[in-house]
Amino acid sequence: MFSQELLSDYVLPVAIFLVMVGIGTGLRWENFTAIFRQPKSIGVGLSGQMLFLPILAFIIAAIWPMDPIYKVGLIILAACPGGTASNLITYILNAKVALSVSLTALNSIIILFTIPFFVGFGQALFMSEVQAVTLPFWSTVGDISRTVILPVAIGVTLNHLFPTAMDRIQSVLKYVMISILLVVFIGVFIASEGDDSVSIFKQPIVFVAALMLNTVGFIGGVFLANYFGLTSKEKVTIGIEVGLQNTVLAIYVASSLLGSQEMAMVAVMYSLFSFFTTFIFAYFSLYWIRWKGVAGRFKGPNI
Repeated sequence: MFSQELLSDYVLPVAIFLVMVGIGTGLRWENFTAIFRQPKSIGVGLSGQMLFLPILAFIIAAIWPMDPIYKVGLIILAACPGGTASNLITYILNAKVALSVSLTALNSIIILFTIPFFVGFGQALFMSEVQAVTLPFWSTVGDISRTVILPVAIGVTLNHLFPTAMDRIQSVLKYVMISILLVVFIGVFIASEGDDSVSIFKQPIVFVAALMLNTVGFIGGVFLANYFGLTSKEKVTIGIEVGLQNTVLAIYVASSLLGSQEMAMVAVMYSLFSFFTTFIFAYFSLYWIRWKGVAGRFKGPNI
């Protein structure tokens, strides 16, 4: 049976690398240059991830009746936005993939400064003891280069060199990438079985708080993008980015940097449902937006 260490140290990084290469094969360099020539969507997305989401987490933590250590765990989770899972959902649903990947790359640098701030503030607000959190700069830059920038660049280059072949395999590639992550997910779940960290099912209050963060985060991201007049695909993409957190990073911050399995429990529980709920939210949001667009075309003029 696979151990958690084997999965987290070897299997998961390889799976993430392959998934991001696959995502890159559906993109062109022009997709990224177009976004940065009109950076409003980037600004809205980062505002949703770096401001709206932590504020939401603090509000939930303040009003929700759970142990302070879980409140801080929720803050840690909200301070770790984006990740490969959000990129994959955006790719599967044919939303704004280049925007999703760009937000993941940018927020991976910004969190070097925002995570220590929000986590420290959360500890000061909800707990008497404050532990400093410092993310290693070059290590984090190396991680984002290996897991996002390099594999996506490889995929985009393959699409540039072999556009016809890459176009033909896109429909099959989506199922392959879903299967890769699903196998890894099942392996992580099996490896975690019997671990105390999975006893969070005994904490339904924590489950509801994590679900609220996921649900309201997604809805808030969509409404924020709508307020600034972004396109339908940009709205859903930002909803995905704000609603789905990087649980691997959150668990690392909580368990490795702060030495608290209780804080990490929030992210562990969140990881068990958030991919699926976010996918469902995004799917029906796109369906609703498209339906409204079709209905609007058939609506007669106002008289």
